[in-house]
Order: sequence, then structure tokens, then C-alpha cells
Amino acid sequence: MNEKFGSTYGKGLFHRAIYNGSVEVRDPYSKYLIDLFEYDRWEINARGDEQLAWTKKLARAQINQAPEALASWIQHYDPITKTKRQVNGVCIYLPMSQELYITVDDPDGGISEEWTLQAKHCLKTGPNKPIFIATNFDLI
Repeated sequence: MNEKFGSTYGKGLFHRAIYNGSVEVRDPYSKYLIDLFEYDRWEINARGDEQLAWTKKLARAQINQAPEALASWIQHYDPITKTKRQVNGVCIYLPMSQELYITVDDPDGGISEEWTLQAKHCLKTGPNKPIFIATNFDLI
């Protein structure tokens, strides 16, 4: 859960992402950041040809009609330099069915993958603890 949701960060500017989180890929190791917005708010923030192509593709798939759909652009995060860079890809979360769809096309990071995962709500929540988790690995 985005702890800053609804708070201000400038005159008339509010944190609008409902959830924020990370996507970690094991081989080769890469970390990506996501900020999940209401679908309509996410869609109007599309910039550039790649992002506009994603909005059109998802509109054809009628994701915009899914109740409570949340969406995020994908940013690569370098933990050493603490820098972020936009990559081609999206993350869609459907809270009603708890489906999480992620696609990342990052030639610089050596990642070109897509996943559809089932999210699970975490039993213990609180500050700095996840609300839900989705993985394609067995958790021990």
C-alpha cells in the first residue's frame, strides 16, 4: 500500500498511486518499480509512442472496462546508483480477481518477459509490509 497516497508533495499536487512496489527478476538480476494508479489516471499519463501503443492495446483488450483495474508503467531501478529509467512495459492489477499481469521489454537489462500471476493477500500488514504478493517461485 502506498503510505503517501492522498498526501501532498507540492501546491495542488497529490500522490495518486494506490499501491507501489517492485518486480524482481532473478536471472539476470534486475529490479523494476511500479506505481499502480486507477486505470483512467494511468492512461492519461501516457507519453511517447511505446506508451501510447500500450494504451491502445489494452483498450482493445477492454482492460479499461475491468472493475477497479489498476495500471503502472515500469521503471528499472539500479540499487547501486539509485537511478530509475523508464522501460517498455506495463503492470496491470485486477483486485477483483487478484490477477497481476506484468510485461517488461528491457534490452539494456537483458529482460524481455511477461507474466500472469495470482496475487495473494498477506496475513500480517502494516507500515513497510506488503499488502499482497505475487510470485512464480515457491515461497518457503
